Amino acid sequence: MRHLAKERVRWVAARTAAAAALAVSACATASTPPADSHTARVFINGEEMPTTYSVECRQLDWFWTIDTLPKEPGFTAIVQTGATVTPKVMRIRELAGFTGSSGEGAPDTEARVEGTTFRVSGTAHGSFADRPTKPAEVEYRMEARR
Repeated sequence: MRHLAKERVRWVAARTAAAAALAVSACATASTPPADSHTARVFINGEEMPTTYSVECRQLDWFWTIDTLPKEPGFTAIVQTGATVTPKVMRIRELAGFTGSSGEGAPDTEARVEGTTFRVSGTAHGSFADRPTKPAEVEYRMEARR
């Protein structure tokens, strides 16, 4: 009887260790992320900005927030995922001299998620630094990899 109890303990221990190893490996991240991960490209009025921006991507429920690091010059984008992908807000700070935003419901604002890439585009309203009191708008496109 003792022999059977020891065998049972060994069997349970082996299965527990295997399950723990599997759980750890499933949650582990790759040792080195792809070279272009956590970066973003931005286009203003069809022209690509000369900088590739470092970004931080955070998820809360179905909402993703993508922020440039550092914040300025840069952008903040909030995208809702789930059954549909919806752009909630795009705030642009000092990109090509422009500061402004577009929000949910703007007629030409779109968002897509393809694999690990977020794409947000539309028209932002704001002003240029050299004419801060004159309203302006720009067409933007952002592609960020998380």
